[in-house]
Amino acid sequence: MNRISAILIGALFMTANVHAATPDAAKSLGLPEIKTVKFQPPEGERLTLRNGIKVYYIEDTTLPVIHVQALIRTGNVYDPAGKAGLGSMTMDLLRDGGTEKYSAGEMDRQLENLGAVIETSIRLEEASADMTVLKKDFGTVLDIFAQVLRKPVFEDEKTALKKAEELALIERRFDDPGRSVTREALRRFYGPEHPYGIRAEKATINAISKADMKAWHANYVQPGNIMLAVSGDFGGKKNLEDKLNAVFGDWKAGNTVFPEIPAVNTLKKRKIFHIQKESAQVYIAMVQTAPKRLSQDEYALSVTNEMLGGGLSSRLAAEVRSRRGLAYTVYSYAGKRTLEGFEIGYCSTKPGTYSQALETMLEQFKKIQKEKAGEEEVSRAKASITNSFVFRFPTPYSLITNRMAYDYYGYPADYLKNYVDNISKVDAAAVQAISEKILDPDNMVIFVIGDASKFDKPLSTFGEVVELTEAD
Repeated sequence: MNRISAILIGALFMTANVHAATPDAAKSLGLPEIKTVKFQPPEGERLTLRNGIKVYYIEDTTLPVIHVQALIRTGNVYDPAGKAGLGSMTMDLLRDGGTEKYSAGEMDRQLENLGAVIETSIRLEEASADMTVLKKDFGTVLDIFAQVLRKPVFEDEKTALKKAEELALIERRFDDPGRSVTREALRRFYGPEHPYGIRAEKATINAISKADMKAWHANYVQPGNIMLAVSGDFGGKKNLEDKLNAVFGDWKAGNTVFPEIPAVNTLKKRKIFHIQKESAQVYIAMVQTAPKRLSQDEYALSVTNEMLGGGLSSRLAAEVRSRRGLAYTVYSYAGKRTLEGFEIGYCSTKPGTYSQALETMLEQFKKIQKEKAGEEEVSRAKASITNSFVFRFPTPYSLITNRMAYDYYGYPADYLKNYVDNISKVDAAAVQAISEKILDPDNMVIFVIGDASKFDKPLSTFGEVVELTEAD
């Protein structure tokens, strides 16, 4: 076991014991209190390829396995008008649509024979390609990985199949109402026409051509927009640098045109959106504005949400789930976006008691906003966050990809180093201050999916109601 793995595993073991031995638990068991572990994530190393691609790497010889991730500066926010879904289809077909050197079938067979994996994906403000391979096959699979990024061909058969899959997903996108309600709540909050709220439709998928995907790829997937993270048994810096330069070094950077993302004009008043759906459960999501990414308010808001809806000991879980028995799943969290973030609360409950669940959630948002919390509750929330901090880095790969991602989004170089200290500085006064500044339960956008014929009270009890269909 190398030094990095030993540090991570040791910290995991120590932190698990710290988490179990909270002051109250230690006293009840007659055990001495264990102090909070001071864990600093290892820095990793960096190098730059001949064409300027930045590489973040950390060597780990525990297993003869190598992981690589390419982080690409793009995202679904850049889908052009009338062609929502273009980025998603293109990224999927980088992997599934064949390359100049490897047909889709050849790539699948070779990766299967080698026990290697290559995957591609896209999110709102980033895209990525991931690779996992045994050390002995690193050069072979790295060549396939480079082909996926550099020279996709979007085979006709695979493109038609992918389009059919996307259309089928649109048909079924409300099959899981628990996921649908948060997606649709955010869509209405940001606005269905804003890039943060636009979703793919049958018409936008059908409008996408192979030429569109080639143009999207040429614009975004090029060296000036790519970072690489590598972990594993790659044989030292020189060997890694040589292998990466061999497949990427002659790739010339182009000039990317990033469409301007319009300013966000989020819905900042109480409005209830409802989709009628026969279901044994009612699914509720409540959304409001929150600080954008890189805000210093992050730390106080994180502690506040840990207290409010971060786990089974949180206020929402204690009141809505445990004391009143109104819901099995209930939570809150703050989401980050570059232009404007969001605060969201969620629960699923019975139609005949939905109003009680919703009222209780709103009450808890108001209570944490109006009443100063006790220092003991704040301390427990902080301990939960800081003691679980190490679990964000269970492997060297997760560590180095996190390092890369924070650089991608422009976080300060010492963000991870100071994270625990910044959380620890939050006190009860800071929780109340951020709650008063941010939380606004009277003006949250509320989205409900469920059978209104079984509701114990009309939705209009809570404000203006807009009835929608799944197609809206």
